[in-house]
Amino acid sequence: MNLDKANKLIEKIAQSDNNITPASPADMPLFNEFLSQEPHTYGNSWTYVVQSKYGIGPYGLGYKYYDGTNLSSVSIYPKMENPDLLCFYWTRPMGPQILDIISKYSAELLDKYSTPTFLKKIFKEQFHYLQKKGFKETSYFPWHSKYPSEDDTYPEIIIDAKATVNNYSNSETLKYSLKRYRNLLSRVRIIKIGEESLRMKAWTVADEFFRQQIPSLADNISTSFDYYNVIFNSLYPGHELFLIEEKTKERGVFDLNKLDEQYYSIYMSLMLREKIQNLNEFSIIYRCHEILQKGGVYLNMGGSETKGLHNFKNKFSVARQNQMYWAAYY
Repeated sequence: MNLDKANKLIEKIAQSDNNITPASPADMPLFNEFLSQEPHTYGNSWTYVVQSKYGIGPYGLGYKYYDGTNLSSVSIYPKMENPDLLCFYWTRPMGPQILDIISKYSAELLDKYSTPTFLKKIFKEQFHYLQKKGFKETSYFPWHSKYPSEDDTYPEIIIDAKATVNNYSNSETLKYSLKRYRNLLSRVRIIKIGEESLRMKAWTVADEFFRQQIPSLADNISTSFDYYNVIFNSLYPGHELFLIEEKTKERGVFDLNKLDEQYYSIYMSLMLREKIQNLNEFSIIYRCHEILQKGGVYLNMGGSETKGLHNFKNKFSVARQNQMYWAAYY
């Protein structure tokens, strides 16, 4: 996707407002400070904030709006099914005046640049407030016709790690998943990624993942670059990457992110299932064991674009669901 026009436009907008500046790795503590005060959601991490910003801004981390009191990650991207139409995105907006600021900006952007606005990962109360300001559900102006609110089309699934690894629900489906997990433990090894060479191996897996001819990728609209920042720009205390190897061959890559003392989250599960089946469920169960060793309780697997992925997440011991919202101004 050509991002030249998107970068030129957001640069122009930033030149007219000192509160909008390129996001850089140095902004991570600022975002973490704000995110730590927020109600629980899958989006409360630096990893989530930068994940979808590849190619935007001088650091490839998008931009930020920060006025000393209000903070949000911002970016401009071509609309998924209409690349000629640029859209302005606010991701995890925070602060007492942020919704009013966004409302004012959205009207100005639409009037001056014919640029619609999306808000990502907002709470129900925020969504209802914005409705009064003229914002609409994404069903009227979808991010994508099949996935109107991207990965918040279906709710976040939060599973209980201990209940999952012990199958407290006596689920037959989970019983067989745990059996396959134990069998795969003797076939593969898990390597924690740190140095650059291992991150390059992870990137190789990401590239090969999207070349697979598997049914779940039939309607795929993602690319390996959607995971570039997770692999190369998100390694910090609290965020870990793991490589799955079979002998000397890479078979998968996944991450685990600490949100707080109880909650962990995941942003990447790329498995070469043409080589080894059932690696997705394997990685979930492995993460649950990791969480328990670290003293955590819950794993937030995020929302889903598709019903199939939503159903997969529900095969584990679900503690609760958390519906987050998108809003559109167009």
